[in-house]
Amino acid sequence: MVNVKILPDKTHASEEVAQILHDLIVEKPNAVIGVATGSTPEGAYERLAEKIKEHNTDVSQLRFFALDEYVGISWDHPESYHAVINRTVTVPLGVDPSQVNVPEAPDDAPVGSVESYDEKIAAAGGIDLQLLGIGRNGHIGFNEPGTPFDAPTHVGELTNITREDNSRFFEGGVDEVPPTAITQGIGTILKSRQAILMAFGEAKADAIRDSLATPPAEDRPGSSLQHHSNCVLYLDEAAAAKIED
Repeated sequence: MVNVKILPDKTHASEEVAQILHDLIVEKPNAVIGVATGSTPEGAYERLAEKIKEHNTDVSQLRFFALDEYVGISWDHPESYHAVINRTVTVPLGVDPSQVNVPEAPDDAPVGSVESYDEKIAAAGGIDLQLLGIGRNGHIGFNEPGTPFDAPTHVGELTNITREDNSRFFEGGVDEVPPTAITQGIGTILKSRQAILMAFGEAKADAIRDSLATPPAEDRPGSSLQHHSNCVLYLDEAAAAKIED
């Protein structure tokens, strides 16, 4: 069951998601949180950082697991997800880098499963709340269309549309975007106890419509969330414009 909440804009949605995160941290100081990258969740991270500072919230026991990372990119590259998570989550929230996990794979990693990351998540007690965004082609994490719904963390090839969309972050354009990435699998994501997907803007309207269409299908990765036990989509009106029901 996927629940949908439509907010006036990204600012309102980011505030609500940040409050949910802060409430979780207060209730469970050793919570395990799955974090996404990209521009979509940044407002929520900013508001959460403000709430932590305002309330002097204890973050020393939290653990974070990032969704994905490019293969074949240096971790100190400004657009590696090691670097992005550091500047949007680790530093603003005031957590120690040892509390934050980002998936890793060798530069020459073949396409296929990487079980060690799922084992680390399980050892931490599982993810309490997983934040997600969605690509124009419906990918969540870097689970591209056709990814099995039971897939574990794995290395996969990125589609042209994903590389083109992410090229805005790279000075050299699409040619600088790595062709492969390691990502939490859909099966990994579905094991989280709660999931929140955020999507804003008309460019995401088709992906949101397809994610809610039934029955779920592997060529629409976002539709896998219909199998999640506790998932809410936080949308602005533009992203929700094509929802049929």
